[in-house]
Amino acid sequence: ALWNSLFLGVIVSVVATAIGLPTAIALTRYRMPGGGAIASALMLPLIVPSIVFAVALLVILVRILGVQLSLWTVGAAHVFLALPFSVMVLMSRLEGFDRSLEEASRDLGENAWGTFRRVTLPLAWPGVISSLLMCFIISFDEFVMAFFLSGTDPTLPVFLFGQLRFPNKLPGVLALGSLILVVSAVLV
Repeated sequence: ALWNSLFLGVIVSVVATAIGLPTAIALTRYRMPGGGAIASALMLPLIVPSIVFAVALLVILVRILGVQLSLWTVGAAHVFLALPFSVMVLMSRLEGFDRSLEEASRDLGENAWGTFRRVTLPLAWPGVISSLLMCFIISFDEFVMAFFLSGTDPTLPVFLFGQLRFPNKLPGVLALGSLILVVSAVLV
């Protein structure tokens, strides 16, 4: 279960940040019609309780699409849940530096990809690292979506919840839960 949670946390953090960076760039750099509606829809997982999304995803995946529950379904749900955090962290970082640096790079003959690679990404790097850490912690600690969508491969929170049924394992479960809380707080 620990390996599943670590694997899932790394994959989710990389995917959510990889999706969040261009989304944050688009929302901060360009005025597009419906940008406010897109940003609002993107932030829905912050407002709607995760149990509502978990049940909805369970019904959609199993009943409508016929997908087998696995770590991949949990990963997709965790990306959905972590994406607003990634976009918010990256948007705040992208808003914080001077756009004239990018304009100067373009004026000096660099193409869009070169400007991104040599100017934007190094300036946004602290936000990218923060996004990776936040998304990892969100995925590693998420219980509700993993409980509904995990199938036969439990994550660590689901495993710990299952161990609460056995009174003789309670001290170990509490100690592990406290350790996870401390490590999560240090990473955040």
